[in-house]
Amino acid sequence: MAQYLRYSGKYLSRKNVVWEVGISQEADGAYPAVGVLNFPADEPLVIEWKHTDKHEVICGSTATLTVTSPGDRTYEDLYTIAPGSIRLDVLRNGLLYWSGTLDPEFYEEPYAYGKEYEVALTFSDFGILDRLKYNLSGMQTLEGILLHALQRSRINYGGLNQDYLTTFLAGNVRATLDKISVRSDNFYDEDGEASTLKDVVEGMLQPLSLRMVQRNGKIWIYDLNGLYLNAPAQEAVWSRDNQTMGVDKVTNNAQITFSPYSDAKLLDKEVVYEDVYSESMTNLTSDKPSGGEYYSYYPDYLDDHKIGYEWDYSLLSFTIFLSDKGSGLAEKYGPAKYFHIQPLMGGQESSGVAFSFYTGGHGALTSGFPKRKLLPQTSNQETVLMKTHRVFIPKLEEAERSRYYLRLSMEMLIDARYNPFTDANDGNEKGNYNDMKDKFNFVTVPATVTLYNEDGNALMHYSNAAVMGHTDIKPTLYWTAGEWKNGAATYKSCLLEWYDPEDRHFSSGVLGWKKNRHCVGYTHNEMFDSFKKMEDGQYIPYPANGGYIEVCIYVGIKIVEWTKSTNTDVSSDWYDKIRWMLYKAPQIEIVRKNVVYSDAKSEDIEYTGIINEAAKEDIKLDTICGTMTEINPTAKGVYFRTSDSCQLKELTRAGRTTQAEQLLIGTLYSQYADRRTLLAGTAHILDTDLTAYTEACQESKRFICLTDVQDTISDESELEIVELRPDEYKSDKE
Repeated sequence: MAQYLRYSGKYLSRKNVVWEVGISQEADGAYPAVGVLNFPADEPLVIEWKHTDKHEVICGSTATLTVTSPGDRTYEDLYTIAPGSIRLDVLRNGLLYWSGTLDPEFYEEPYAYGKEYEVALTFSDFGILDRLKYNLSGMQTLEGILLHALQRSRINYGGLNQDYLTTFLAGNVRATLDKISVRSDNFYDEDGEASTLKDVVEGMLQPLSLRMVQRNGKIWIYDLNGLYLNAPAQEAVWSRDNQTMGVDKVTNNAQITFSPYSDAKLLDKEVVYEDVYSESMTNLTSDKPSGGEYYSYYPDYLDDHKIGYEWDYSLLSFTIFLSDKGSGLAEKYGPAKYFHIQPLMGGQESSGVAFSFYTGGHGALTSGFPKRKLLPQTSNQETVLMKTHRVFIPKLEEAERSRYYLRLSMEMLIDARYNPFTDANDGNEKGNYNDMKDKFNFVTVPATVTLYNEDGNALMHYSNAAVMGHTDIKPTLYWTAGEWKNGAATYKSCLLEWYDPEDRHFSSGVLGWKKNRHCVGYTHNEMFDSFKKMEDGQYIPYPANGGYIEVCIYVGIKIVEWTKSTNTDVSSDWYDKIRWMLYKAPQIEIVRKNVVYSDAKSEDIEYTGIINEAAKEDIKLDTICGTMTEINPTAKGVYFRTSDSCQLKELTRAGRTTQAEQLLIGTLYSQYADRRTLLAGTAHILDTDLTAYTEACQESKRFICLTDVQDTISDESELEIVELRPDEYKSDKE
């Protein structure tokens, strides 16, 4: 909703400066009349930059506006809950000087008087960021995030200034905020809860040694080294005789702990069943109950459970529930159902997508009692059963790509048993089970793995079709890696394969919940033991581009058996003997290309540096963005070059090239290794752009403002400035 001017007023300071304030408020249209503000003689407007140490990022400020209420509760409507709905703009001699929004949920005025009493309204420039949640997605530049945060803060400003940045990328490219990017998923926790904009802005700027402040109607992003070297200097002129001199703190040690928020599980969303299920809901018939759809199962249908002619109807193993209500996937085939298996006296709790199964019935399939539910087990049907949400993977340079695989796995339940959670016996389809174990030597499921760009266009797709065309390929990752091809995927460009690595002649890789193995085509060549011991899943080379991975699983399976020294498709009647065909959501992990294919996960990284061993205090910073010596595609918190979307390992400032955290330690050393002069007192308002400060008696020293309380009626500041130094740290190795 737009904001329109609600109140305005102006006054002349004691030094003949015209101060003008305007209060704008959200409304459907312009107010019919703009109220006139009246001010008390003393302190009508005080703007305060509270003390911030030199290493703090957000140098926020507040403005306390005091007005005289012409009547009882005139300004009561300025009470607000929604952050950002009321804004104060301050003009100095006609030019924008300061802007901020009313602190939410705060309003107080005297209640004992009917009129002509003072009301104080407090506004903040960056305080609102702590009330707003991050809501962007994908890769974003630091500049884009900051501009987005400022836009949502509703403050008015005359530009974003980055003139005093002295950090560089490779090639002597100045590291302005548009040159560095971060991943948005770094700012959401494991439950999807977003960070506040304050935490995001602070988190992305701090490792780069950057500060943010509003001065003279502009937003300034700068580093201390740049402020010292490149900013103009303005003399602080004392207006009274109350100034004091002291020293700033000295620090013993700096410790920066960077959490890269690394998780090898790239795609790990499970299907969530979102309908009603309960242990008390059971159904032993093949008919759909009135209060939902669910079917219960015994451990088996052996007569051993009878006493005489009476069956033990309470001996229930599990119940399967079906519904169209579920989440965790981007898309599900309409005729298929979400399922949830509720254990009772047996079973295994799980959720996913049900394609086909038979209800119970006291007997084998040949008895005619079991009834098929959902869909027939067709082996060739070009229909997507389920589609995953797209997940981001960063671009890696060629040398780094060779160090990683994407491991795609999916659990599938293909089974002949009446109850797939108990042993096969005469009352649990033992015959069909044993025959399937002997015949279902290779089972394949059609899939596609596609890489999309930010705009949703297919860049590449993974194909192992050439591997599936071989019957004599050597079963190693080198020969069966598959390849990435340009453009959109086609049906059967990728196949997931189930087999028993110990026996591909007379055993099966399905029966029970089983994950796919790495696809080797239909080869029976001998496998190395190390290949057999690899974790389940399809090992996909890391793609040449970054982007968004999507996996589609298609309906149907193909079953191949070994017969008389050749591979043969099983006869169609075997598909009808499959009693269970259930799927869980596909998973993708990023693993390292080593002998154990370990998860590509990075732990927290600690950077430390001694500043002054004689000092007592330490500086400890926990950062959520940063750099690391290792290139790791699972690290959400690392910086990226905007130009090519590759991970940043090093930056350069003041002649040093190293990790951002080491440069930050150098900045801390430069400011806190020795005593720095600290001056405080009443001075004339410093109303220019952001500058460094000088002082008449401090020769060539430059200062930075830590505290500034500006009384606009007197045009004076209660000022606290401290000596500033450029980055001049050298490690023992330099």
